[in-house]
Amino acid sequence: MGLLLLTALTYFYFHWQYFFLAAELRKMTRERFGMVLLSFILNYLFFVICSVLEFPLIINWFLFAFLLFFETLLYDQGDKRCAYFSSLLGILYGLSVNIFCRSVIAIGLNQPLQNFDNHTSSVGNLKGVPVLLGFLLAGWVFLIMRHPVVMERLRLILVHPGHQSFLLEIMTGLLFYLFLNLLLYAAPFNDLLLKMWSIKSCIFSVVGIYIAIRYTRRICELDDYREKNRQMEQQLEEQRQEEELLRLQTTIDPMTGFYNRHYAEEKIAFLMEHKADFILCFLDLDGLKRVNDQYGHEEGDRYILTVTEQIRNVCRSGRDLLFRYGGDEFLLLFEKVTRGKAEERIEQLNERLCSISRQNGFSYPLSLSYGVVEGTAYTDWRELIRAADRKMYIQKQEKKMARDL
Repeated sequence: MGLLLLTALTYFYFHWQYFFLAAELRKMTRERFGMVLLSFILNYLFFVICSVLEFPLIINWFLFAFLLFFETLLYDQGDKRCAYFSSLLGILYGLSVNIFCRSVIAIGLNQPLQNFDNHTSSVGNLKGVPVLLGFLLAGWVFLIMRHPVVMERLRLILVHPGHQSFLLEIMTGLLFYLFLNLLLYAAPFNDLLLKMWSIKSCIFSVVGIYIAIRYTRRICELDDYREKNRQMEQQLEEQRQEEELLRLQTTIDPMTGFYNRHYAEEKIAFLMEHKADFILCFLDLDGLKRVNDQYGHEEGDRYILTVTEQIRNVCRSGRDLLFRYGGDEFLLLFEKVTRGKAEERIEQLNERLCSISRQNGFSYPLSLSYGVVEGTAYTDWRELIRAADRKMYIQKQEKKMARDL
């Protein structure tokens, strides 16, 4: 009677530690003590019934595995993956330690394994002590597994369903391997080799579980590292795009969408430093001050936007660079274009502006003056821009003198 009570206490310890392990795996904020106590009573009654009916050990543990899985599933509130993983851990470690204790005691007492099976009515049945020790040691194993470091590693596997599936397959295979070893308890002869084989099977299963968990954890960590690297690359790309956007915002004139003066000087200096072949056109709107004074700045803005639209039309998208250098001053930068071709484009631009001013109801003429210079003719970018500006100014004065005649 005392042995039965001690066995019940050790099984309660095993059972308690197992469900605490399941709760830790799911990070449950509170353990369901009522559920734990109810399942303990149910399971212990199950063991008693199996012992009374003298089920073969393989059937006994097979049925217990299913019972523990469904209890864990209920305890984990329907989380099948976590319940399957927890119940496999519980059965594998519980059965391994149980078989190990039976085999070691069978060797120590020089008794056949048959005396440690489930035939409790037999006079020579000795399963009580190894079962008690088995539950005690298995509970101790679960207590060790509840260490925060171990729990963190096991939880890592749970958040990688693909890799967890591989681990569950390995654990299921080891479980069936242990079930087959329970057939040894039907052997009536006292053979040391069989007992050693039984111990070897337990050690093999425990080591196999450890290696499988360790390997799966490593794979999961590699997946996490890859995901972190992907996220870091994505963040770096987003940061690069944000920086590029900010850079563009600091180089773009908000009104016209052309590059601004700072970027114009930076770009021209760069091209001259690398001896690039390009043509620079300095444009200045004719009569913008008079339009602002007579018609208001809103009409002046309309003048500027009309001109910028036509500048885009005569320039090559993605090849020619357009800059707003000042209020009514613009720079056009043409690469791989002759000076004569550049001047021809500006003349076409003036013709378009003249046509638009007549057709679109402008109360003033639309035109611009320009100066064209070759980038290779100068070594200093400031002097290059001043030369284009001077040529533009000469043309503007000539137009003014022509109007005064």
